Amino acid sequence: MYLAPAHRCFYDLHFYFTINIIAIDGTKLRAQNSKNRCVTKSTLDKKIEYADQQIISYISEIEKSENKSDRNLKELKVKLEDYRTLKENYKKQQAELTEKGLEQQSLTDKDSRRMKNNGRLDICYNVQTTVDSKNHFVIDAETVNDINDENQLSNMALKTKSLLKKRKMMVVADTGYYNATEIKQCVDNKLTIFIKRSKANNKKKNNEYRKDKFLYDTDQDIYQCPEGKKLYFFENTSKNGMKYKRYKCADCKNCPKRSACTTSVTGRSVQRWEYEEILDKVAENTLLNNEIYKQRRSIVEHPFGTIKRTLGYTYFLRRGLDSVNAESTSMFIAYNLKRLLSMFSIPDLILKFKSLA
Repeated sequence: MYLAPAHRCFYDLHFYFTINIIAIDGTKLRAQNSKNRCVTKSTLDKKIEYADQQIISYISEIEKSENKSDRNLKELKVKLEDYRTLKENYKKQQAELTEKGLEQQSLTDKDSRRMKNNGRLDICYNVQTTVDSKNHFVIDAETVNDINDENQLSNMALKTKSLLKKRKMMVVADTGYYNATEIKQCVDNKLTIFIKRSKANNKKKNNEYRKDKFLYDTDQDIYQCPEGKKLYFFENTSKNGMKYKRYKCADCKNCPKRSACTTSVTGRSVQRWEYEEILDKVAENTLLNNEIYKQRRSIVEHPFGTIKRTLGYTYFLRRGLDSVNAESTSMFIAYNLKRLLSMFSIPDLILKFKSLA
């Protein structure tokens, strides 16, 4: 979603707006849905188990109370039926999750999701933005309910490129956006991407033997491990529609560092994506342009800091993805106007806008 016609006119104001670098980032804003009104498969399992325990307990109490007062027996039966009803509701919610292929579902605002927000779990939306490096204007924004950022890189970068009518553009993003297919899509569309790899440890949790410590020789089509041993092509594999070549160490059995490198009984292996050279090139460019990459935080944090701290905008008032998108768009238009008013007087702005009419 672009930021509406009123927002679009900001980018025709060539007298102040010059694009150097575009930074992409997201922030979590709380939804109109309490934590207690969000169900997951695991919590429903626990609730059903607890309801079963209570049902068994009340059945036992009813059997013991048959010779006691009718009033006590009646209260026990009411509670028993309450737990049976609860159990049925939990089962219906479970079936709904399975039918929709969801891991979780919010009951008040069905589009919101439970996400990590400042180190804790909240029911939130994920607000994505692209910000220019010169004046910290928000170029585009979209609110999504993805619990993380890894599928948003090309979505935000390509929309911004189209909005600005740029053939080429430099884009910086943090490791949370690292996704091989997303990066390839950006590169295929002539975008220069600066992003650092996510550092996944090997199964032994030893940083010295991560995949990025293995050197690839293009000419020989082999990998070399940190101990100097060679990994040769072993087989072709695929996962989630992505094709890989798997390389296996020929002398892993006799390596004194094997226990630190792998837990596999067949020895250490690494996989190489068919377009891995694109990722290697992006990693190399990011390292060579580290000064550009380091600007990312100062670019993207300015709008979020202003909106949350100065304007006090930390949660949504509306419900539903379309409604919260409209709400966040309005907030970013207000933010951009605030930035404009800090740069120009109102009479000057009126004249400049009239010149575009």
